[in-house]
Amino acid sequence: MTDTFQISEDGDKADTSLIPANNSRIEAQLGSPIRVIVGNPPYSAGQTSANDNNANLKYPTLDARIADTYAAHSTAVNKNSLYDSYIRAFRWATDRLGEQGVLAFVSNNGWVDSNSADGLRKTLVEDFSDIYVYNLRGNQRTAGEVSRQEGGKVFGSGARTGVAVVIAVKNPAYSGSARIHYYGVPDYQTREEKLADLDVANLATTAWRLITPNKDGDWLNQRDETFMTFPAMVGEGTTHFISRSAGVQTNRDAWCYNFSADKVERMH
Repeated sequence: MTDTFQISEDGDKADTSLIPANNSRIEAQLGSPIRVIVGNPPYSAGQTSANDNNANLKYPTLDARIADTYAAHSTAVNKNSLYDSYIRAFRWATDRLGEQGVLAFVSNNGWVDSNSADGLRKTLVEDFSDIYVYNLRGNQRTAGEVSRQEGGKVFGSGARTGVAVVIAVKNPAYSGSARIHYYGVPDYQTREEKLADLDVANLATTAWRLITPNKDGDWLNQRDETFMTFPAMVGEGTTHFISRSAGVQTNRDAWCYNFSADKVERMH
């Protein structure tokens, strides 16, 4: 009965007057060495409106660690997604293990190849010695043929996000960047086929593909460096435009502007 992230915050004090037995267990856990962390972190970046009842919680200590690592190594302009709860779980668990241990998560798979997670991937290869990614795919936030190739949703109707099983090993005897072992399920697999294969899979028999990241932190779809020689749309050096903007961005669109002046007036 606790918020795992909160109890590890600097200066956090257990409320021993509320549930003494519960807080005794918290204090014992915090004082114990942890070598294996297994979990299914929640996939949520917080509420999108005041009606969601899913407030964006703040964890100053944990978020500072993300800022110093995942965000610091990222080239993304908008880094808000790096504070999603499942990425917070990666940071928390990595730090909690210390110098040695195993992290095993069933996680959202967006971090495997998204542009905004380049800093996460760069940091993972520094933090661990071996990383195994069993990508179950199933991202149904896609459309058309791509959606069909992603195959069945791993959690059925419960989620539209893709899923990956991640096992990351910290071995203090190993030096250098992590060895990345990757396996992606075939196109068009159904949910039942994915789970049947997963049921008999193990580290020794899975057809892992060793991945060597490039300097930009790409693992799967590695960029063609030729594109870096082309003029940018906007930025420094030779560009097509001299400025950029997010445009009209009020987050109050429905009642601030519309193609119809009458509708805007009625919204007010």
